[in-house]
Amino acid sequence: MTLSVALFVLRIIGGGLLLLFFGLVSWFIVQDMRATIASMAERGKRYGQLEVIANDAGAPAVGTIIPLLPLTGIGRASSNTVVLPDGYASSEHALIAYRSGQWWLEDQGSRNGTLLNGVEVDTPVVVSAGDLIAVGGTRLKISFDVE
Repeated sequence: MTLSVALFVLRIIGGGLLLLFFGLVSWFIVQDMRATIASMAERGKRYGQLEVIANDAGAPAVGTIIPLLPLTGIGRASSNTVVLPDGYASSEHALIAYRSGQWWLEDQGSRNGTLLNGVEVDTPVVVSAGDLIAVGGTRLKISFDVE
């Protein structure tokens, strides 16, 4: 094999490796874009809602619909998803979370407790569509979107 043939073979191998590298980079970019699109679609997804069916404090008004997020906080603090200006509600009163394919309601150590269908919540419990959650003078009905 002459020197010119050896250099030609090395150029062919180098070009092939370069094409392989660009192909892999392109494949990774496409996979990342697909994951990003799926993540954005999941973020915009509606999970369900809470409907205010009774409220002694007046805000939020009866009939107000509040969309559920994967982590929905209920309490007096403005950082909560559901802000209740009720003297009987704690700053971080209760939490509704989506875990392991189910919705859970958890009292966050509030002074006056959280009721689910009239029963006080001591430990995290699974909630179902139509359940009533009571925090202070506010009653919320939970429902889930069906896809």
